[in-house]
Amino acid sequence: MLSQGYRFEVPDDNPTIIKVVGVGGMGGNAVKHMFNLEMKDVNFAICNTDRQALMSNPVPTKLQLGDGLGAGTEAKAGEDAARASIEEIRNLLAPPTKMVFITAGMGGGTGTGAAPVVAEVAREMGLLTVAVVTAPYYFEGTDKKEQAREGIERLKKSCDTVLVVLNDKLAELYSELPWTEAYAHADDVLANAVKSIAEIITTQGDINADFADVKKVLEGAGQSVMGSAEAGGEDRALKAIEAALNSPLLNDHDIRGAKRILLTISSSKEHAMKLKEQMAISAHVAEKIQTEARMFKFGAITDKNLGESLRVTIIAAGFDGTNALLDTLGAGAKSVDKSEPIVDEIVEPVEFVDEEPVVAIEEPVTKEPEKEEPILQPVGITAKVDGKQLTPTGLNGTTIVRPEPLPGFKPTQNDDGGTLVLDEEERYDDAELIRRSIEAFVKGQYSASDLERPTFERNKTVLFPMPMLSENEFVRSKLNE
Repeated sequence: MLSQGYRFEVPDDNPTIIKVVGVGGMGGNAVKHMFNLEMKDVNFAICNTDRQALMSNPVPTKLQLGDGLGAGTEAKAGEDAARASIEEIRNLLAPPTKMVFITAGMGGGTGTGAAPVVAEVAREMGLLTVAVVTAPYYFEGTDKKEQAREGIERLKKSCDTVLVVLNDKLAELYSELPWTEAYAHADDVLANAVKSIAEIITTQGDINADFADVKKVLEGAGQSVMGSAEAGGEDRALKAIEAALNSPLLNDHDIRGAKRILLTISSSKEHAMKLKEQMAISAHVAEKIQTEARMFKFGAITDKNLGESLRVTIIAAGFDGTNALLDTLGAGAKSVDKSEPIVDEIVEPVEFVDEEPVVAIEEPVTKEPEKEEPILQPVGITAKVDGKQLTPTGLNGTTIVRPEPLPGFKPTQNDDGGTLVLDEEERYDDAELIRRSIEAFVKGQYSASDLERPTFERNKTVLFPMPMLSENEFVRSKLNE
């Protein structure tokens, strides 16, 4: 029996303040994976325009957006469906929630269109909002990459920080694995990103960073990147931090440009991190960031699943020129080899100086008069050569009548200024004429009766009339004459 008849109930002083919301198919799969990992002190929810995908997901908290028939690949359809369910989204993010993770795949319909709407609601409610999203593979087409770019830009307007994981970088890490294992590892990457931030708040560690610490690092940080790696054996600490800083997931970013750093070290209780390992990792990071980081938070987490291994996760944010990663979503983006320094070529201006003109004085040259040669006129019906009029005749003295020159012929002067000759008539390309003839025949342009007619009649070629010459009127000549 209770003393004095009083019953005391201990209030729950640690309500769950972190909620992870998966939006669309990719986001739903990622949250499903986290849910199966049994992460503590985190609530999960999924939103989708596809009712069937919602019903097949084991995550208990579900929100159908729109009519449940899906959004296809149209981001506008996903956005409209989310705005139609705006009140349900507010209820989903209601207190005691203080921090929300939004995970989605960029480039599709629901994730790209609805995730920014969820972020807008979270921002209106004053929640610390972190988006962890994937960007499409390079081979998925320019339309999808452009849609992903627009979705990420919209997320950046409402989220405190946006962590973008490029699918191409995941392919670099897991290209040798079977596709089922590779996609499972991709879910692990998203889960680890959320877990490394969430558990630094919720999990009891030897070195704990509370929600206020995490909020200072991530609030208004803009675009961020993450590197994570595990290592075992001797020098596991140094191996893990070096691998994390060289991770493809950093998207070719050097953390030296980051203004905010959140570092977590996870180890099992049996093989807990040693003090010298913590010092080695911290010193290595400090050497990399030098004095540029304005905020640096460190947390230690106990994870029984790690065994003898040690895991290091580093999240870097607050970069200048954060559009560099978005530029990689363009078709044909080139990777940069960091091993070689980038040298900008400096072109010095050229000064133009007005100079006085130099006049060259040459001695006069006496030019000998050129010998004039007789110019031969083209012979028509009559012509004059050397002042004598000539009339072409046949063998029997009959005057030969020649037709007028054809169009396209005109007298020109040779380079030597002497004899005038006739220009060659302009000719069509034979191959083009043959192609046209074959094409006309195949298309049935000419009937059988047309083909019986001469070509010049079918083509309406104008022939110049020429009088017939008798045999004795031909002009005969010999080459040796």
